[in-house]
Amino acid sequence: MSIKDMFRIIAEKTSAGEDIIMLTIIAETGSSPRSAGAHLLVNREGRICGTVGGGTVEYEAIKLAQKLVDLGQSRRKTYRLYPNNEEELGMICGGTVEIYFQYISGKDPQKSTLLRKWADLLAVQSEVCWIFIDLTHQSDWTMALYCPSAGLTGMDIVPDWIPTLTKSKPGLLKIKDTLIYSEPVNTGGAAFIFGAGHVGQALAPVLVKVGFRCVVFDNREELLKPDLFPGAADLILGDYKHIDEKIKIPLNAYIVIVTPAYDFEVLHQIISQERAYLGLIGSKTKIDRIKQKLREEGVSDNLINNINAPIGLPIRSETPEEIAISIAGEMILRRAERRESAPWS
Repeated sequence: MSIKDMFRIIAEKTSAGEDIIMLTIIAETGSSPRSAGAHLLVNREGRICGTVGGGTVEYEAIKLAQKLVDLGQSRRKTYRLYPNNEEELGMICGGTVEIYFQYISGKDPQKSTLLRKWADLLAVQSEVCWIFIDLTHQSDWTMALYCPSAGLTGMDIVPDWIPTLTKSKPGLLKIKDTLIYSEPVNTGGAAFIFGAGHVGQALAPVLVKVGFRCVVFDNREELLKPDLFPGAADLILGDYKHIDEKIKIPLNAYIVIVTPAYDFEVLHQIISQERAYLGLIGSKTKIDRIKQKLREEGVSDNLINNINAPIGLPIRSETPEEIAISIAGEMILRRAERRESAPWS
């Protein structure tokens, strides 16, 4: 479940008067079921959604969260995942997880409104944003959201600290006497699919499920139907020869070109843009022809060689559904490589 969906659920629950505990793994060592950045929501009745790893650690964490709901308190706690340890959980992982239990009151409509605004903001943002949690003093609210284009909301943080806090991986950072947990969110990436045919229809829901924000572009109105693209953020009807009249592709977007007959036209308009991924479907003969045409138009070999063509991982895919899996796999791999290289840190 995405963090924006979790914020929306918290907003709905607290708007109805429910108190919530938002559990976040803020650090881990050794082997543990989940890493920093895992979240779980709990109310008086128990688990609502999310997970911090399942098993004994999650069972114990839920019990503590239910107690904290009644107490109206936040808390940090470390769980040791070793067998036959006196106080600990008897798990064989051999690591530790530190969890922060963030109490969120159902009697504060301003917080519910803020969380709903955060969910709405993350639903339309293509950029990476960050959650900050101030752990210096455990209180009922210590959380902020920072998006470069929208700024900081939720609590005050020294502006000069933000470059230090906006790292590529979740973790704890101490600045002077302040301990802050920082977590990048909205890192799924913006995917633009040019072509609403069979491959586009198979690909979009797969990408949505693995966290991409999908926009589909086509010149055929009859194909741009929400039921054909569940979860897509936008369906855009336009002219393939003038895509800039309808959309502005953000930096570092993931671009998939699977049009019926306009691959060159789309490629020629976007090839010089900075992007995270650019994939082109087609046979070797078709791809060679398009590349040669690009060269004749003055496009450099450096740009041409960065096209992923044929698109997708080489898994001998044939059907649209198999091709969609191969494309999604290649995009997931590229996204993971970019996260490791930390382009936003």
